[in-house]
Amino acid sequence: MKRFTNVKSGGVILTLLLLALVSGSVWGQEVTVEQSVFTEVNSESLGGDTNVSYVTAKGGGTTAPAIYDSAIRLYQNASGNGGGTITISVIDGFELVSVEIGSSMSTSIAYTINESVEKSKTESLDANSTYTVSDLSVRSVTFHCMGKDKNSRLYVNYLKVVYRPVVLTQVAAPVFAPVDGTTFVDKLTVAASCSTEDATIYYTTNGTEPTTSSDIFPAEGVTLTETTTLKAITVKDGLDNSEVVTATYTKLEPYASLKALKESGIATTEGVTCFVELKNAVVTYADSRKAYIQDETAGLYVFGSNNLKAGTKLNGLVSAKLALYFGLYELKVDGGEFDNVAVTNDVEIPVQEVTVAELNQNFARYESMRVKVVDATVTSSFNDKNGEIEQNGEKIALRAADENITADVQATVDVTGYPGLYNSTKQLNVILQEDIAVKTAGKTQATLTFDSDAYSVNVGESLTVKATTNSSASVVYSSSDKTIATVDENTGEVQAGNKVGTVTITATVTENDEYTGATATCTMNVVDPSALPEAKALVAEKDGVYYAMLNTTDKSKLNASVATVLNGKVITDRSDLCGWYVDEENGTIQSISNNQYVAHGSGNTDLELQSNSFKWDCRGGMWQCEVSGSERAIGYNSSTDKFGTYLVSDDTYPKAVVMPITEGYHRNVTSGDYGTICLPYAVAAEDMAGAEFFSIAGKVMKGEEPQSIVLEQVTTLEAGVPYIFSATSDKLIAAYSGKAVAVAEEANGLIGSFEGQDVAEGMYLISAQNKVQLCGKGCKISGNRAYIDMNEVPEYSGEVGVNQRLISFEDATGISETMVEGGLADVYTLSGVEVRHQVDESEATQGLPQGIYIVNGKKVVVK
Repeated sequence: MKRFTNVKSGGVILTLLLLALVSGSVWGQEVTVEQSVFTEVNSESLGGDTNVSYVTAKGGGTTAPAIYDSAIRLYQNASGNGGGTITISVIDGFELVSVEIGSSMSTSIAYTINESVEKSKTESLDANSTYTVSDLSVRSVTFHCMGKDKNSRLYVNYLKVVYRPVVLTQVAAPVFAPVDGTTFVDKLTVAASCSTEDATIYYTTNGTEPTTSSDIFPAEGVTLTETTTLKAITVKDGLDNSEVVTATYTKLEPYASLKALKESGIATTEGVTCFVELKNAVVTYADSRKAYIQDETAGLYVFGSNNLKAGTKLNGLVSAKLALYFGLYELKVDGGEFDNVAVTNDVEIPVQEVTVAELNQNFARYESMRVKVVDATVTSSFNDKNGEIEQNGEKIALRAADENITADVQATVDVTGYPGLYNSTKQLNVILQEDIAVKTAGKTQATLTFDSDAYSVNVGESLTVKATTNSSASVVYSSSDKTIATVDENTGEVQAGNKVGTVTITATVTENDEYTGATATCTMNVVDPSALPEAKALVAEKDGVYYAMLNTTDKSKLNASVATVLNGKVITDRSDLCGWYVDEENGTIQSISNNQYVAHGSGNTDLELQSNSFKWDCRGGMWQCEVSGSERAIGYNSSTDKFGTYLVSDDTYPKAVVMPITEGYHRNVTSGDYGTICLPYAVAAEDMAGAEFFSIAGKVMKGEEPQSIVLEQVTTLEAGVPYIFSATSDKLIAAYSGKAVAVAEEANGLIGSFEGQDVAEGMYLISAQNKVQLCGKGCKISGNRAYIDMNEVPEYSGEVGVNQRLISFEDATGISETMVEGGLADVYTLSGVEVRHQVDESEATQGLPQGIYIVNGKKVVVK
């Protein structure tokens, strides 16, 4: 006979096996187990009483729970609710009579009977005394310390357990496997078992009550081939018969057609196993993960691994799960559901011609059938796989299976596809590009996007916004409220008045022979800078790299972005991305875009934005708050690339500090390389880094041809003036000062440009080999760069001085037509919308919202 005592302390469980020698015992006699709870257990029989066993142990073990002075210690936990526990329980067939516990010190103990709160008791226990629990039920009793504070402990050095076997009077009931309610489609074998040894199971299948005259349940189980109700009892000599156990097993009858299956009402979100008889069902499309089949009554979408082949006919029984996925019926399979059907190859794939009106009016009839709509007009080309067609005033959405499938707007087309619901939206699913047959060419869908969704301009000042389009039509701009700000309809230059407010700037391209029309909007906030606090950045530095906390629209994530820092200031031309209104006195951090406040989230490390102000404690430059009894500060997590709250003492996560934001410019460069730069603002000597800057002093001639140019170093940059630089690090940084100029200038033949542009043949560029090269027919420069008109460069006849440099010319008379200083790129969204046109590739995604973009054919992630 086996006896278990479980000991828990500090979350560690020690299980001790107590041996009770009950040989020769009779049912109903009490058995006593006396034990000190240790790690080594010995058992011996005393006093000649074979029904009583005294179990003792040797102290000094080291296995947790800790041994101390021949006793086990139970500690109070930090919350004062009792940490370690001792549980005495019995196995089936026994019940507890009493448990006696002894301790070497005075304390309070609590015990719980059968894990029942109603029977929990708390008692005092004097030093070197015992306490007996006698009001026990059948299963268990648990002790734990109930001291006055978290340092209280209970030393247990004595346990005495009295229990007795439970007298069995009835044999255990039989158990069926599988359980009652199981369904099957062909046949099913049911097994039965009983926990009482040597019991016999009798059963019936005709609904009558089983007796000892009924059939004995066979060891191999009972095989059912139709819906059956099993009844069974167990019988053993000397015990009462068990209760009758009943279980019903239902055979699923196959649905006679796909229509009958779909109209049965058994489809669920998770999928219910069904049984359908396919009669001349044709596979109209199939790949490794999806297929469409249809018979004369309906069509059905098949999802999952399958062995189907388009152009085959199926006959036979199929068992699979029927589910509703966002309103679409689908048969969910995993590979072998069609193995036993008869297959006829090379049959004609049917297609039914329907009108859009017929689809809309009787959509369920055509769902998942192969249909064809003829002479429809494309009213919306595919954007993120979604488009639309119209026929005689009726419209239906198109859904492409592949992002490369497209159709020009206003084209006349014949579309072959499969009707299906997505939520409540009716759509025609197109699998292949050839399923859209173009009969009359249409127009290209015009795209039109602003560089940003929102801009800010000071009262009385101007700002030019630009909407980029692929259309050949001109972009026309308008303002929703001219009393706040006007906009030049041709250039997009916004002129703010003296009134604070918000206007919507709308850009429009009209439809022409090649492109459709399109509109785009952005928000212009006219602000009074004297009435606003200065925007600041929260920045953390890790391994020499600075990370700024982004001012995001996702309230549950405060992501990070690499920041350019110079002289303790964040240099950016997009303060709206990382700017915050920081009030150190009141302890608040507020978004400058939507009046949300940085707050601690639900998890220990979480940060989030909320509408109510959250109070932080700014100490030692760190923004702290108390979480779960510990001080945590805002810090940067390089693993998640997000900001969160971390223990002040944990240096793994660098803490965020407040930095001022200065508008400026930065560019990734290669140390030792030359390049050109032209900025709309002035830059002071102390506000630029990463390069040495030069103006052109003149050119050195060799006969009638220029041989080299002489550069003269400068210590400041003037607004709008172009310069040549020599990089001294991997990043060029410049902080702006003063007011911007609108037009780039020319200086000794060096011609600047704020926007990217083509460069005429015969001009010169600084090449990647740090030489001056003559332009061929296809030269370009990116924004904020310059090119050289050698005819305008004065001759230089003196010696090259200390603060001067000499750059030689390339001997070749021409260069590749693809030569571009800075590398220009077009930027597209994943759905094909161009958001930037011919911009510097190294800065192509700078300032764009989070997402994935296509830059020169490659995916780029903006975090």
